[in-house]
Amino acid sequence: MEDESFLNIYHEHPLSLISNSAQNHDHMYYPRCFGCWRNFLPEDAIYGCNRHLCRFELLLHKECMEMPREIMHPVHPSHSLTLYLSFMHIKCAICKRNSVWGLSYKCSQGSCDGFEIHLGCAVGLNDKDPAQPVLNHPSHPQHELRFSKKTRWCPFPCDACGATEKGDSYTCNICDYWIHESCALLPASKEFPHHHPAHPLSLAFGVPTVYIEYEFECAVCNKTLLLRRWVYHCNLCSYVVHINCANSMFDDENANAIDDEKEVSTIFPITVEDMYEEMIVPFVKRESGQILVPSDHNNHNIGGKYKFSNHPHLLTFVTFLSSSSSSSSHHHYKKEDEEEEEEEEEEEDDDEDFDSIPSSELICDGCTLAIHEKKQTDDGDGYESGYMSCDECKYFLHLSCFNLPLEILNHPTHPLNDHKLMLRNVGKLTDWISCRICRAYTNGLYYACTYKDCRFQIDIKCASQPNTIKHAAHPRHNHLKLQLVTTVNIWPTLCAGCFEPGWDAVKYKCSSCRFSLCGRCVMLPARNKHRSEKHLLSLTYDAYVNRPGEFYCSSCEYQMINPRIWMYHCRDCDQSFHPKCFPATSGQYRNIKFGTQQYVISSIHDPRHRLSFQIITKKKRCDLCHGVCYANFDRYNRRIIHFLHGLFDGVGFQCESCFFVACKPCGVKHIEDARAI
Repeated sequence: MEDESFLNIYHEHPLSLISNSAQNHDHMYYPRCFGCWRNFLPEDAIYGCNRHLCRFELLLHKECMEMPREIMHPVHPSHSLTLYLSFMHIKCAICKRNSVWGLSYKCSQGSCDGFEIHLGCAVGLNDKDPAQPVLNHPSHPQHELRFSKKTRWCPFPCDACGATEKGDSYTCNICDYWIHESCALLPASKEFPHHHPAHPLSLAFGVPTVYIEYEFECAVCNKTLLLRRWVYHCNLCSYVVHINCANSMFDDENANAIDDEKEVSTIFPITVEDMYEEMIVPFVKRESGQILVPSDHNNHNIGGKYKFSNHPHLLTFVTFLSSSSSSSSHHHYKKEDEEEEEEEEEEEDDDEDFDSIPSSELICDGCTLAIHEKKQTDDGDGYESGYMSCDECKYFLHLSCFNLPLEILNHPTHPLNDHKLMLRNVGKLTDWISCRICRAYTNGLYYACTYKDCRFQIDIKCASQPNTIKHAAHPRHNHLKLQLVTTVNIWPTLCAGCFEPGWDAVKYKCSSCRFSLCGRCVMLPARNKHRSEKHLLSLTYDAYVNRPGEFYCSSCEYQMINPRIWMYHCRDCDQSFHPKCFPATSGQYRNIKFGTQQYVISSIHDPRHRLSFQIITKKKRCDLCHGVCYANFDRYNRRIIHFLHGLFDGVGFQCESCFFVACKPCGVKHIEDARAI
C-alpha cells in the first residue's frame, strides 16, 4: 500500500510518511516535530519529504501537517490567525514562556504588532484563556452541529476521540467538524474510580497547555495525547487520559506478565542500607555459585592472612562480635585469632587502632557501602559472619565483595564477543572512573573491558543489577527487563524518572508498555536525608498529585524542569530536592568512599588542624586557588553549574577546626608531602 502524500504550503514537494529506516538515517538531526515542537515517539506517524535530492529535513506529525491554514481564536477575536513558519524568538501570546519556533499562528494585521501563538497553544486549552461562547455544543461554538445518521464508515476521524467508525454523529456543514453522538453526550465532569478515585475528571475539548508543555502521556495507555482530541483530566493532580481510555478497564493489562515469579526477585527502589544484601550478595552467588568464608585451604592463605588481587597488602578475616553487644551504635569488631587480653591492651594504647573501629566508620572499599552485621535467620540464607580487613591501612571489604569474580565474560550490560570485563580498583583520591551505567564517579572496585580501545567501565553496584526487576514507580505491570541500547535511535525513549533521552548503555523497559528507566534512575535510593532536614524524604514519582503549581528544589532553589520528574519530596512540609542535590547518596559522588581518614598538610594549613576529605559544605571557593569548589551560589550561574556539574569538584579537603577549604586538585597536589594520620 502506497504512502498517502500531502502538499504542505511551505514546501514545494508533497510530504509523505517517513519509513523507519529513513528516520534513522536521512533525518538524524531533527528528532522533534517542527509544528508542535514535541519529541517524536516510536509509534507516531511522521511526515517529511522523501525526495532523494531534496534537502528539506524538517518533519511533522500528521495532525500538525493537517492543521487549518486560518483559524479564529478566542484570545484574539478581532482578526483571523494564519499558519506561519516562524524562526523568530518571539514570546507566545498565550503561554508567555517559550519562544515561538516552527509552525505557529500569526495575525497578519500590522496594527496587532506581530501577535503570534504556538501551534500547541492554538489547539490546547489554556487556563488563562477567556471563556469561549457556547452555541449548540461547547466544543464547537462557531457553528451549529446537525445530527446525522451514519450507515457506513466515516472517511475522516472523529474530532473528539480520533476513531473512524460507523454510527450516529453530529456534524458541521460549514467546516467539516464531526463528532460521534456518544462523544457529544459525554458529561463535563465524571468520576472514574477505577483509574482516578481521588477526584472527578473534567472534560477538555483539546489537550490543556500544561500537558503539552511537559509532554504528558495518557495515564492509562501511556501513548501520546493528540493535540486536537478530547481528554479527561484532573487539574489538582495533573492526571490526563484519552476519553476512550477513561472508560476502559484494562483487565488484561498483566496478560504478558512473567510466568515464573522467581525470575523477579528484586523490588526497586532499594534503600542504601539494603543495597549490599539485595544486589551484590545475589550477584556473587549467581556468578560464583557461593560466598566462601576464608579458610586454611583457599584464597591463598598465608599464615592466617589472605591475598586479594586488587590490594597490595594481605587481608585478615574479622568476625562480628556476639549479638548481645552488636546492638550498640558504636560496638567494636575483633579478629578471630586474637586473645582477649591482647585486645584489652590495645584499647589502652593512644595510637590509632585499626582493630577497634566504630561500626559507623566501617565502609567497604569495594562497593563503598557500610558494613553491617546481618541478623542470622533460621535458614542461614545470606548470613555473613564477618568481613575482610587490612592490618596496615584502613581497607575493608564485605565478604561478598572479597569473593567478586575477577573476570566476567558476556556480562548482560556488555555482551560482546571477545570483550571481557576485569575487576580493577582506583586510588582513593585520584584516577576516579565514571560508571557507564549510572554516570557517577567511583573510587571503589569496578569492572573494565580489556578489549582494545573499548572504554566500557561499570562500578560493581551497577554490575550487580539483575536482568529483571519490579519497580514501585510502575505498579501497573509486573516487570521491567534490562535492554541494551546498541544503536543510536533518533527517537529515543524518555526515561520516566528524569525525562532525558535514553542514550545510556542500558535501560530497563516494560514489555507491556512504553515505560522505561535509565540506569541512573534505577539506582536512586528509596530514601534520602538532607543536612537541613530532620527527617527522611522518600523518592517520589508523583509529587504533582493533589499539588498544583511549580516545584523548586529546597537545596539549589532551582525550579524542577518538569513536575513529573522523580524527586525526594515530603508532602507534610512540602520540601522537594533534586536527586543530584544529594551528591553523596544519589548524585555524582554516590559511589565515592570518603571514609574517616584525616590529613595534616602543613604546606597549606596549620599542622595542628586536621583535614578531612569530604563534600565541601563550609565555603563555595577554595582558599588556595579561589576557584569554585561547591556548586551553591548565585541563581544565574547555578543553572550553568547544574548543566555542567561534571566539570566542577564538589569534594575537597575541609578543616574540622576552622573554615579552611581546599578543592580536590589543590589538596591532592600538596598531599604527597603530608602525613596521613
